[in-house]
Amino acid sequence: MELEMNKMAQHYDVTIVGAGPAGSTCAQKLAKAGLRVALIDRRTKLGNPVQCGEFLPTSHEMLDMLPSCKRASRLVNVPSQFIENKTHILRMVSPKNSEFQFSLRANILNRADFDSSLAMTAIDLGADLLLGSRVIRVDNESRLVLKNNGETMEITSYVVVAADGATSVVAKYLGHIFTHDPNDISPAIQFVLEGCEFDDDVTEMYFGSDISPGGYAWIIPKSDNVANVGLGIRRQFQRDNAPLIKYLQRMIKKHPLVAPRCKKAKIKARVSALIPMGGPLKKTYSKSTLLVGDAAGHVMASNGGGIPTALAGGDIAADTIISYLSEGTPLSEYEKQWRVEFGNELDSALRILHIADRVMPSESLTDICMRLAGPRFLKHIIRCRLPIAVDLASKTFVSILRYFL
Repeated sequence: MELEMNKMAQHYDVTIVGAGPAGSTCAQKLAKAGLRVALIDRRTKLGNPVQCGEFLPTSHEMLDMLPSCKRASRLVNVPSQFIENKTHILRMVSPKNSEFQFSLRANILNRADFDSSLAMTAIDLGADLLLGSRVIRVDNESRLVLKNNGETMEITSYVVVAADGATSVVAKYLGHIFTHDPNDISPAIQFVLEGCEFDDDVTEMYFGSDISPGGYAWIIPKSDNVANVGLGIRRQFQRDNAPLIKYLQRMIKKHPLVAPRCKKAKIKARVSALIPMGGPLKKTYSKSTLLVGDAAGHVMASNGGGIPTALAGGDIAADTIISYLSEGTPLSEYEKQWRVEFGNELDSALRILHIADRVMPSESLTDICMRLAGPRFLKHIIRCRLPIAVDLASKTFVSILRYFL
């Protein structure tokens, strides 16, 4: 049920801050186990605003991408009513417009409805929902002070789950080791365009310092000539102080492969987000708090995807909390388990990003490296795998190329 705010303190077994995929998945499992759960979100409407490209690899892809995390393939098996399109090809475009494509099957979601459904399932199972609620203080990890429409409320609980994103308010109260380096947080912007002419079966990624310095731009087709067109950057790679919207407008209006297909396009909606790209935090638990999803840095740095790991991390967190409250299992088991299930892939993805950082400032070098890698290796890189010992090789290779360029 949705809980009305009042000045009296409320007590729960678990308080979850953030009703995205990680928080709501955790809330579902905890409520189903009979625990008293509060699910808090600062938004006034579940699922809105959407802060995502809505691209979700299929169950089959997840088995390949995260082979040690079987729960991920189960959790990404989304009901058909939340799928707006299915793509089967990923096309990567270099700064010099060299194109490389390979098979990567994905469902394109209606994230607003999907997120809302996840949270409402938790509510149906018995969790209490507090919408429009902003955490303004955390005392001793177990007491949260909330603000809603000018009213203040206190909640206490045995465990707090921080599922409130890359700039988690809860994490800030835990100390600096639980927060992301600002340089590792990538701002992203997206237009939902209607009237565009993109291939419904192909998701596209565009690279180049003039397009998205330190990141990439994407085109994710939805349905009926509608597509998510956006980009993410990292500020330290910018050559100017241009706002993100200028980069996106330039791509839509001037890019030779994009602009012709956007002549009749109109902006249906605008989306912005902050994405942690520095890999997982070194520590994602404290004496009574667990960090999940973007708050924990559970984003695949080589492709920016975070929905599968958010779902899996929320599920692992719930298992740990149930054992903690019933058997005294330490909360540190949460971190041990997610590292077993998808830690290696997150580490590999971060290594891939660091390798890419050596070449991305140069458009010529980026183009050469992408052409040398080709679809054969690029498809592994996108799936968070280093197909060969490229780390040492890349240092030598890049040094040689920089000498001649």
